[in-house]
Amino acid sequence: MTPATPASGRTARRTGLAALFLALALVSAGLSWGWRDSPVTSRAQDYAQSVATGLAATYVTLRGLNAFLSTAQEVEVGGSLFVQGTVQPLKVLEPIDDTVERIAGVVFAVMLATGVLAVALGPVGGVGLGMVALACAVAGIQAATRRGGAVPLPARGLLTYGLFLSLALPLTFVGADLMADAMTAGVWEDHQRIIAEITGGVADLADAEAATDPGFLESLTAPMTSIADYRDFAARIYDNADQLLGSYVMILAVFAFKIFVLPATLLGAMFLVARRAARSGV
Repeated sequence: MTPATPASGRTARRTGLAALFLALALVSAGLSWGWRDSPVTSRAQDYAQSVATGLAATYVTLRGLNAFLSTAQEVEVGGSLFVQGTVQPLKVLEPIDDTVERIAGVVFAVMLATGVLAVALGPVGGVGLGMVALACAVAGIQAATRRGGAVPLPARGLLTYGLFLSLALPLTFVGADLMADAMTAGVWEDHQRIIAEITGGVADLADAEAATDPGFLESLTAPMTSIADYRDFAARIYDNADQLLGSYVMILAVFAFKIFVLPATLLGAMFLVARRAARSGV
């Protein structure tokens, strides 16, 4: 029996390492092709989509309030027998209306960004797995054709970036999904209650007007009732404008925390742990 030489041992190690890298490349390529079936990516996409849906509901509410305030400003009150002309006493709502419109614009922008994120997480994860497959293939070829088993620097960077896109990024959103609601439930409920107390009658007024089919006499008195209702609701909004706008800002902050701040914090923590593990040789 011929004893094994150091050269043959190194060759066997290179062959085994090359086979391992090529097998990982094939597995990663297969996972890249079937990224739609990844449970981690699907969970991350569902979370982002749920946040986008909540933002859409908030945006519709803000636009409805914006429309109500704009309509209320157009209400005119005529002069008496001795005073000619009309006035628009609810024009004082214009600053509130403008602020609501600006908040709605920010909500719309965050909603679009969240929607893009929900759609992109899957394909981006697939691209990341493709990078992992390419990096493993390059490392396998190098292990089979050169001395030493070290992963070449370009392949190492490709592997790191691919793992970030395919694993670290969706995992941060899965972690956010597990923690975000519990961390923001108190703030969300408090400010939703404030908004409902102040604006609850706006939706009721719109529904009542849409469902009413007045006759001749009713049509004469309905505008007066509508004006009175608009005045009452507008007065309530004006008196509580600071609480209303502050609550909408806090609701927007909850969404920003859930889709941006918390995932970014978790991603930073994962990066620090990975760097510490790499430095310690784990």
